[in-house]
Formats: sequence, structure tokens, C-alpha cells
Amino acid sequence: MGAYVVEYPERDTYGEVMKGYFSLMRGFGLEFANRSHATLSPTYGARWFEEYVARRKAEDPVHVRGRLSPADPSFFLKEFRLAPESVYRDVIPATLELLNLSKKLMDIRNTWMHFGDEPTALQLREAAEYLRDFGAKSSMGVAGPATRMIKRIDRIRTGQYQAAGAEDPAVIANPMVSDAAEPPAEIPLEPLADEPRPPIGSRWRGDLPDRRVRVTKTRDVVDISTGASLRNEIAGDLREKVRQWTSPRPLGDLWVASDGAIGGFVEGQERLLGYTGEDPAGETARGFLVKRFYDVRDDRLVDIDSGAFLSDTVGAECAAQAREIEDAVVGVMEPGGTIRVTNYGDVLYLDETGTSRIAVATPKTWFPGHLG
Repeated sequence: MGAYVVEYPERDTYGEVMKGYFSLMRGFGLEFANRSHATLSPTYGARWFEEYVARRKAEDPVHVRGRLSPADPSFFLKEFRLAPESVYRDVIPATLELLNLSKKLMDIRNTWMHFGDEPTALQLREAAEYLRDFGAKSSMGVAGPATRMIKRIDRIRTGQYQAAGAEDPAVIANPMVSDAAEPPAEIPLEPLADEPRPPIGSRWRGDLPDRRVRVTKTRDVVDISTGASLRNEIAGDLREKVRQWTSPRPLGDLWVASDGAIGGFVEGQERLLGYTGEDPAGETARGFLVKRFYDVRDDRLVDIDSGAFLSDTVGAECAAQAREIEDAVVGVMEPGGTIRVTNYGDVLYLDETGTSRIAVATPKTWFPGHLG
């Protein structure tokens, strides 16, 4: 097998971000499959993978099924992490660091495939960081391309990277010249009247409203033009609302639409942060994913970085509520499933079927510091 060349994004757009993610993950999968064959075939024979899959399907037909590939990270990472007798533990050492990184890579994959929002360049950077660390700790070549991916994203975001072809004189002189002989790259969409707002945390749709507000040092929210507090406009706990709006670290002042929608710039993009009034009913995952990863161990919810169990980390007055959240998680968790939480406290379960909200936590009933 020749060298695999990773493709890198040219700009911060959905297509370019997805290209970078899938290209890097495919390279990782091919390298891992290559190393697995080199390591295992001398002992188990050239058909080691087919025989291993047949054995695992017989052992666990519910969770090991369908057509499987030795280069699919969603298969070999799950096997490496969850099957103690897996042959993959002969390929790389089953250290706590690598087991935790494999969990994070599995969760990132599930999140990208089933969370439903458009991944950003910074989320690609996060995935590349985990791949870089995994490669470095397992002596895999993917560490180099992953590091290069991080640098490319940083250069794109700071304006230091010039997209390929951007300086072509023919394109500069006539921007439409390259489109003349090709099908259009855009899909025309008719504007919709009364288009509903997207889920909280999504890209802001439409023009930005003129009304600007500012969060003060005392955690009040004031109208910039009048200096008046929005306290009487806000439904529910003011401090909790402000925490939800500001935990994604929006840059600069916020804006408020006539329906009470609050927006701000997060990672350089206009985002819907929440509402002054009640949140819309029926939202599964409000807000932004917290960059933490969780698992079930001994029928309890655990933070995989610290190893702490949820109900052990909260105050005594909230231990019973935390245990209810743990029980809800344990009740749905399957091998390979993913548990994430948003800054709003929505506890999510993701697997092949999609995303569901299984509980709602608060800063007092969740791991200290994780919700901001």
C-alpha cells in the first residue's frame, strides 16, 4: 500500500470542514488496519480479520453485526476499548490514555454524524487534536498529518492561509469564467415567510436586529442604547439565563430580536444563544456541546478524564437528583453509545439511530465546572 495523502480544508465552510475530517479519519483507519494486519497476521493468519469478526458476531450478535471493515475507526476503536479479549490490544497498548482517547474519537464521530448541526473548523481542530494525541501515544504516523491539520485551521482562521486559486489572474479579472462550463455549485432556495428559528446554538438566520445588549460585571443585562436592565423581560432565573448565553463565550455585545431571541458571535459566527422568554418546546439539544466526555462504569456515570462519578462530585443536597440522572443514563447506554451534555444542561444520548435527550442537569446537579 502506498502513502495516503490527507486532504486539507481550503476555507472555513461546511464542505471543506467535512472533507478535512473524513480525509483525516480515513487515513487514520487505513494506517490502523495496515498496522493491525502486520501485527496480527503472523500469529492468526492472513484471514485474521474475517475470523475475528465471525467470532465476535457469534459472541455479541446484537452489537457486532453488518458488513465490517478493518479500516473503520467506529469498529476497531469500539473493539479496542470495550472488548477486553480483543486482538486490537495486541496492536496498541491498552493504556488508560489511549482508552480514553478512543472513547473521545468515538464520541466525536457519533456527534458529527448524529447531532444535526454543521461542524465548524474549530470542531475539526478538536478532532485533529485527539487524533494527534492518539497517534503520538501509539507511535502512529497519523500524528503528523493531524498536527498539520491543526496548523492549517489556525492559518485559515487568522487569515494567513490563501485558498488555492485565489490569486489566479483569470479568476480575479472575471470571477464567472470558471463557472461558465460547469453546472452551478449552488442550490437556489426560495425565501420563506415566517421561517421558524433554528435550534438554540445554531447559526443565526436572517438579518441581525438593531437592538444591542451587554452583560455587565454584576451579571445583569442592559440595553446599550438606553442603559435599562432587561430584568423585567427575562422569564425565569436571570443568572441562569445569563450563564446559558455567555458560557459559549460570545465575543462582544449580544443582540435581541423582537421575539426575544438572543444572538451573539461565537467562534466568529452569528449564533442563536437563547431567548429572553421561555425556550421553545420540543428542542432536543439546546445550546452548545460541552467539550467533556462521559461513560458508564459500574452502573454509574463517570467523567472519563477525572474518573469521578457524578453523584460523588455534587453537594449532598443534590446527590439524589444526580443519582436520578445517572440512572437515566445507565438505562439507555449501549456499547459504543455516546453521552454528551450541552451548556444548557441537556444530557444527550447519541448512537446509530440519532440523538435523544434523556435528562436535564443544572450546574449544581452536574460535574462541577463542566457547565460553566
